[in-house]
Amino acid sequence: MHISDRLLELGTFYNREARRCVKSKSYLAAAIMQVSALEAALQAMCFMYPAEVKRTTVFQRKRFKGKRYRALEFSLYELINIADELVWFLAKKINWGKRTTLAGFTHEIRKLRNFVHPGVWAREHAPTKFSKETYGVIIEVFDVATSWLVHRVHQGLYKRMQKEGLV
Repeated sequence: MHISDRLLELGTFYNREARRCVKSKSYLAAAIMQVSALEAALQAMCFMYPAEVKRTTVFQRKRFKGKRYRALEFSLYELINIADELVWFLAKKINWGKRTTLAGFTHEIRKLRNFVHPGVWAREHAPTKFSKETYGVIIEVFDVATSWLVHRVHQGLYKRMQKEGLV
């Protein structure tokens, strides 16, 4: 089993755990699990497209600790920037409460996931309330982001099939 397969399996596990948390009305835990599922998907994409990732500015600037499994060393912030730079996400600006790109909205849910850290929570003057609506926004961004990642994989498969004369 390739590491990208293990990451996708882990993402599925996180997604399932997020749904269980929502059923028990544990919205902070659900938010953390859901955004972690997105992080696993982005890491898997890095393993599927290593040549593209190596050309990004994030990769070029990163100081890695090891030679193997470098994509696992990227923070979620860096993974979102890689996805944005490689246009794995829709590059067009979207109006949804505010005007930004899909990467911008993904950074917003990353900030919510970071409430798992006590230091982040302590610095926040008016703590965010985690509710069903907050989780609804997170799941909406998650769904759109992962659908764009799947779209990128489908594009890659189609191009490869064309190259090999299968289409």
